[in-house]
Amino acid sequence: MIHLLVDGEELDRDSVEVEGADYRHLFRARRLKIGDRVRLVDGRGGARWSTVAGVTAERARLDVEGPAPTFEPGRRVTLFVSVVRPERAVWLVEKATELGVRELQWFVSERTSRSFTERAAARQARVAKSALEQSGGAWLPRVGAAVALEQAGIPAGAVVLHPGAGTSLAAVRDVRTLVIGPEGGFSEREIEWFVDRGATLAGLGPRVLRAETAAVAALAVVLAGS
Repeated sequence: MIHLLVDGEELDRDSVEVEGADYRHLFRARRLKIGDRVRLVDGRGGARWSTVAGVTAERARLDVEGPAPTFEPGRRVTLFVSVVRPERAVWLVEKATELGVRELQWFVSERTSRSFTERAAARQARVAKSALEQSGGAWLPRVGAAVALEQAGIPAGAVVLHPGAGTSLAAVRDVRTLVIGPEGGFSEREIEWFVDRGATLAGLGPRVLRAETAAVAALAVVLAGS
C-alpha cells in the first residue's frame, strides 16, 4: 500500500496534483502507473483513497475517492524528551512517528548536555513526514524546538520515567504524557518539581537505557493494544 501526505485542503478536492520530490519518489522510484491506488492522509487524522488518473514527465494527477482507514492508535500520547545527539534525535523522531506519537517536545534540563539547532529541526520534520508515509499513519506529530524544562508545557499528572521507581510503566493506566529525562537522570530538584505537580514516577526495569531507547520502549508499552 502506498501512502502520501497532502495538505488538508487537498484531501477535500476531487483531485490532487503530485510533483517535485513526491512525484520523483512515487513515479520514478516506485514506478506507479495509471490505475494504481494511493492512500492520502492530511497529517491531522484524515485519510482518503485515490487512484492515479494521469501521469506526465513532471507531474501526476490523483483522483480522490472515499474515506480510508486512519491506522491511528486509540490513545493520544505526547512525548517530552531531553535533547539528545542529532543522529539519535532523528532516529527517535522516526520511530515515535511510526508508533503513532501525537506530539514530541524537546526540552533542556539541568543534566542535558546537547544543543538543538534549526537545521536539526528541519531534518526531523522531513524524517517525520517520511516515517508517516512509510508506516501508514494519518497524524503527523508536531516536533517542538527545545525549550527549558519548566517552559515545555508538561501537564500536571504526567508520567515521568525514573530509574528505581517503585511503579512499573506497564502498570500505569491511561497514560497521555510521557517524560524522558537525560541519560544522567533528572536532578533531585527536578524530581521534586514533578512530584509537586502530581507526576507519576515509573520505570521500565533495572537496566539503564539511553534516552531515545527509553522513549521508544515506553511509547511502545503505552500504545500496545490501544
